[in-house]
Amino acid sequence: MKGKHLLKGRNFKVVALVAAAVLTLSACSSDSESGGEVGGEINVFLIPSPSSTSIQSFIPEFEAETGIKVNVSETPYGEAHQKQLLSYNQKAGAYDIAQFDNTYLAPFCQAKAMLPLDSYISGSDEYDINDFGQGQQDYGKCKGETLGLTLSTEPMIQWYRTDLYEKLGLTPAKTWDEYYENAKKVQAAGFGGQIMGFGPNVSWWWMTLVWSFGGALYDENLNPVVNSKEAVAATDYLKKLLEVSPKGAITATGDDTTSKFLGEDIGAMLNYSGYYGMALDPSINKNAGNIGTAPAPMGSADTTHLAGWNIGVPADAKNPDAAWKFLEFVLGKTNSVKYLESGAAAIGRQSIINNADLVAMNPYLPQLEIPSSSRIERYPQIAVWPEFEVAAIDAVTQVLTGKQKSQAALDALNEKLKPILAKEPKS
Repeated sequence: MKGKHLLKGRNFKVVALVAAAVLTLSACSSDSESGGEVGGEINVFLIPSPSSTSIQSFIPEFEAETGIKVNVSETPYGEAHQKQLLSYNQKAGAYDIAQFDNTYLAPFCQAKAMLPLDSYISGSDEYDINDFGQGQQDYGKCKGETLGLTLSTEPMIQWYRTDLYEKLGLTPAKTWDEYYENAKKVQAAGFGGQIMGFGPNVSWWWMTLVWSFGGALYDENLNPVVNSKEAVAATDYLKKLLEVSPKGAITATGDDTTSKFLGEDIGAMLNYSGYYGMALDPSINKNAGNIGTAPAPMGSADTTHLAGWNIGVPADAKNPDAAWKFLEFVLGKTNSVKYLESGAAAIGRQSIINNADLVAMNPYLPQLEIPSSSRIERYPQIAVWPEFEVAAIDAVTQVLTGKQKSQAALDALNEKLKPILAKEPKS
């Protein structure tokens, strides 16, 4: 969704500081006893986004029903995770609930900053963990423990202009070759062929292609493998797509990509489903009624790049039982439809995905059901990922701007990543 991914156009210096803090952070206790009665008040840390706005809309009803007072503080994305880690290190119990990007699940796990929620989940018919597919059940897990509930479900999917495709006799691509050929035909007809974010967030698309082409970023021993033949082929393909992209795509962020696709005549886009909220905004979407969605094309490997927010209970929370009660109230099955209708990015519950009325209003919802055959890939769950990502973006940009060939750029990147990955905590 716009609010989410606009914020994920991250300030890399701040992100790197967070990673550095994790590597030197003294571990917080993850053994907090919940204790106390379910009452009093809770302090909720949120990051400005449609999900945050939706969560806050439930507070009056929750307070009236439970008598629990809910206090909210918001911090912009670029500062939020560092602020959370510093708070957890102080063990002052400043927050009872915290929203965080799944990118930071590993650093929070390394710091033992979040309370495992499995005992709460297993005892909750209202939350009903079985309403989620296995991939979603595992999305907030680290080392086998659930540290964050799913706050949004955002796979990378294919978007296309139904009117342009119908006019040209095209169908959504099932393979990357088809995706490129479709874009060529749309471009030949005088329109923009396709668009991805080739600018500051290019790692999102590069990773998607590397995984789909059968490659990996590092092996099981944390050795970088970004210069494999699969990764080189994926990078070459990414550059090839620039040939069928509209002017300005080379600098496009995630938000820019979506705005261009919704406001101009462009045949297709690859982007996270969470951006669909922008399609509901008539001031942005000039092509309402002509936006279709489909699964991302498949390469040699059947993979799904999954992103999305998490939300959990800090290990030093003063009122964890009341915190769970609030999370269960907002994110449980009873209010799941209301949560979506309040403007948040969808959570991929089976009961949401299979709700015909909701699908009619939000036609992208079926794309949230990830086939069991597909291997889910998410932002790498390593504490040094922010530094890794900066290096990868620099290398891929060298290729896209014609300053280096893919093999040379990725060979250099592979060497640069060795000392970065060597810093990853081994616990």
